[in-house]
Amino acid sequence: MAFQTELQRFITESNLEIEKHMGNPTFTWNGNTYTCIPSVAEFKRDLETGGFSIVKLLTATVRRLNCSGLAVFTTLPTAQQKITYSIDGLQYRIESIHTDPSGSYFRMIAEGTSKGI
Repeated sequence: MAFQTELQRFITESNLEIEKHMGNPTFTWNGNTYTCIPSVAEFKRDLETGGFSIVKLLTATVRRLNCSGLAVFTTLPTAQQKITYSIDGLQYRIESIHTDPSGSYFRMIAEGTSKGI
């Protein structure tokens, strides 16, 4: 099915442009590679002996539609599944997936699977 609304077209085209300007960063999930708009942050999370551990958090906006308005995913990733982020080559565990009301994209929040840096 192609674009259903002008809003979907606008959001998808905007996300494609942002991805292009960011160098088309990707992540791998379920054997396939997908483009995203990422943000990686490091923060102190768990109190351990000697202080807080440092954890990496990946937040990514991911298109659900391609440039023709067709679905990119047959099923969406789910919490606890693992992905590999192309920029740092690290593996992350998905914490949550939040879809937008238009069905154009979803926001994925994932935590690094290795403690420390």
